Amino acid sequence: MWERFWQLLFPDRCHGCGCFGALLCQACVAQFTRYVGDIPVCGATTFTIAFVYTGVLRSAILAVKYARQRRLGTALGQHLAAQPWASDDAVIVPLPGSTQRVAHRGYDQAVVLAHAVACVRKIPLSRQLVRVRQTTAQAKLNRAQRQHNVAGAFVWQGGVPPPQVILIDDICTTGATIAAAIAAIHQAGPCHVHVVVLARGMKLHTA
Repeated sequence: MWERFWQLLFPDRCHGCGCFGALLCQACVAQFTRYVGDIPVCGATTFTIAFVYTGVLRSAILAVKYARQRRLGTALGQHLAAQPWASDDAVIVPLPGSTQRVAHRGYDQAVVLAHAVACVRKIPLSRQLVRVRQTTAQAKLNRAQRQHNVAGAFVWQGGVPPPQVILIDDICTTGATIAAAIAAIHQAGPCHVHVVVLARGMKLHTA
């Protein structure tokens, strides 16, 4: 009731065009470009990247990550859930972000995405994959540096993983972080890890 009352006072406006009615209107969502590029080699059973990291989608992701637009992250997660990828008999697992950055932001954007996906798809969500070592920001590191930076950063806690895990993240660049997370899951027990990522840039810089 409080949320409905708040929306009456401050109705949602589209992040892309500013029109009233939704955080992302249908016209702006229609501008999202489906990703058809290469897929990182990281030990995943399947790897799905929904969209290209550009335009309105890029702006929305940055707003979630750096402008504390948490509800916009939920909207993005709902659109990710609507994409054609299998989810039968699986458990949703968010790829945990840096503890320091999560504390500064107030939430983990991958968790926000994963929660929205789990709600739409009606799939259980697990937080058993945890980050146990802090890492530096990946943005300015090359591929080898990224792999070294995140090696051993994750641990699966609380027993053997379920047979099917769907690992959710917002952006994939080289796939180094995802590979480290998959290695941690496999170390805890054999299972199929299906990676689902919201966006990736079409040009990958590996120098």
